[in-house]
Amino acid sequence: MRTIEVKVTIESNGRLLVNFPIDMPVGEYNAVLILEDQPIQHQQTSIEKAQAIFRKYIPVDCNLAEELIQERREEALRE
Repeated sequence: MRTIEVKVTIESNGRLLVNFPIDMPVGEYNAVLILEDQPIQHQQTSIEKAQAIFRKYIPVDCNLAEELIQERREEALRE
């Protein structure tokens, strides 16, 4: 028997998402789930933090992916 502490997400449809450690063998397990009384307050993710840093230098209306795609198309036309 193992005790594993993980964060879970309960979706609006009642589905429970669990990010499980990768060192567990694949298979079915019997488990007991204990939830705290209140959900965790939303924390800013690493991606959101990175986006906030980039937004200091790149305007919101600027789409870097589209700019890169356009540059690649122009390069392809020159070939």
